[in-house]
Formats: sequence, C-alpha cells, structure tokens
Amino acid sequence: VSGLRSRLPDVSLAVSSVYASSRIVELLEDGVVDAAIAADYPGRELEHSDTVAHRGIVTEPTFVALPSRHPLAQRTQVALADLADEAWFLTPDDGAGWPGVFYTACAAAGFTPTTVHEFLGDQQQLQGMIADGLGVAVVQPTMRPLPHVVVKPLAGTPLWCRYVLAWRRAAVPEELVDALFQSAADAHRQLVAQSPHLRTWAARMWSVPGA
Repeated sequence: VSGLRSRLPDVSLAVSSVYASSRIVELLEDGVVDAAIAADYPGRELEHSDTVAHRGIVTEPTFVALPSRHPLAQRTQVALADLADEAWFLTPDDGAGWPGVFYTACAAAGFTPTTVHEFLGDQQQLQGMIADGLGVAVVQPTMRPLPHVVVKPLAGTPLWCRYVLAWRRAAVPEELVDALFQSAADAHRQLVAQSPHLRTWAARMWSVPGA
C-alpha cells in the first residue's frame, strides 16, 4: 500500500483483509473489490472467470517453525518425514489448494499427521504456542521468529506457495496493474531482506557452481 501511494498518490485506496483465496475471487467477480493479493500452489493455479486476470508475484518455498529446544532445531534443514509424530498447527481451507497440498506432501513423505490444530490468528500467538512445545507449523519463509522459535527449510522443498496479483479487467487500467505489481514485488523483497534463513536457503539452492 505504501509503495502504491508513492507511485500513484492520487489513487484512492480502501483496504480489506480476506483469508480464503476462493473468497477473494468471488469478491473480484462480484465487483466488490477491484484488485487483490491471493495465493495458489504449483499445479493448482488460481481459478476465476475471464472477467478477472492474475499475474504471479513470487513463488516461495514453505518452511517449518519449531521450538528452539526441538531435537531438530540445530539442523540446516528438516525432513518432513522426521516430523511425522509432531502435532501441527494448520491454517483452514483457503479454497485454492490448502491444506490439501500439505497432506499430499505428508503422504509422499510416508505419514499422515495424527494431531492437527486448526489455527487462524495472530502470528505472535502461534509462535508462543510453538515456543511452548505445543506443536510445529509450516510457515512463510519470511516469518521472523520470536525468541525460542526457529524457522527452518524443509529438505527437498516439498511445499511451495505462489502469491498473485488478481484484478478485474474492466476496473483496473494497465498503469495501475503495473504499479500494484511493482509495489507488491518490492514489499516482498523487503521481507526477504529481513529473513536471513530465507537468504541462506536461496544462496545454497541457487548459487552458481564455480562462481
């Protein structure tokens, strides 16, 4: 929002927060909102009618948050299979593929989670429960851990999430689409700059041999 205001100060903005990507699409198609940030997953592209367009902003790996005293907390990366006996905090169905992609990844790793806590709330509360040893959670790699919580990559990167800019074709001109996209991309780069665990993962995964 700040980036868009600096680029197009005369554009009037009204911000609304909606969790489910499927609901975001409904609001776009009903003309309630003109543009939005939503999420989808590789192989499950965001579905909408021709009245709506979308453009991928970034596809990022999904990491895991553990208590700092967890036996795996000192590893560089954590295998999903090694967390088979853990309790999990999961956000609810987002209508775009989550948590189905999580359960698919668990099945590929050879297990089905036995204890799942559905949680959609404050990240500080979530991290507090993780720090207390009540469970682990798959999280955005840009999440900044609080004391007694660590954020680690998952070995083999079995989970990815893509963030997309979606807009109503008839309501949003090309200039505004470009400004929205650049503002969102800049905001993500700022988050990455504040996330040493993500930068370390990226350097290891995408470094050029011999460079």
